[in-house]
Amino acid sequence: MNKFLVFASFLAVAFARPGLLEDQDGLVSVSQSSLGTYKYSVQLRDSSRLEERLPDGTVIGEYTVPNELGVLQTFKYVAGIDGFRIIEGPLPVAPVDNGIAPLPVQETPEVFAARNALLQPVAPVIINPELPLPVTDTPEVRAAREEFLALHRAAALSNIV
Repeated sequence: MNKFLVFASFLAVAFARPGLLEDQDGLVSVSQSSLGTYKYSVQLRDSSRLEERLPDGTVIGEYTVPNELGVLQTFKYVAGIDGFRIIEGPLPVAPVDNGIAPLPVQETPEVFAARNALLQPVAPVIINPELPLPVTDTPEVRAAREEFLALHRAAALSNIV
C-alpha cells in the first residue's frame, strides 16, 4: 500500500509540475500565483492562445486560429466586468439590408425522401371487430336523462326575466 502511495505521489508531481510541457503537438507554458492570477500560453501547429488574469479579475489575452480559407487570424480580447470583448481582430460584418428578404431554405431531395419515408405507416392498421364495445345506456338510464333534461329546460325557462 505504501509503495502504491509513493508511486502515485511521484506520478502526480510529474504531471502537475508548472512550467513548460513540450510534446509533438505544441508547447504549453503555465504560471499561477496564490492571489488568483495566472498566465498561460499554448502554441500549436496551426493556432495559439495567450491569456493572463490580472489581480482585479480582468482577463486579457489573444488567440490565433485559421479562418475558412486557412489564413491565420489573431483576435485580442478583454474579459472583465463589462463581459467578453474583442478589442482587435477581424470582426464579422453584418450583411447589407437591400430591402429584399432572403429566400427560405429549400429542402434537399434527401430530406424530402427521408420525410416521406418517415410518414409512411410501419404496418397497416387492423381494426379487430372482436374488441369489446363501449358500454351503452340502458332504457331506464335514457328515460331518466330525458326526464332530467326536460325539468332542467323548464327551470331555465322559468328563471328568464
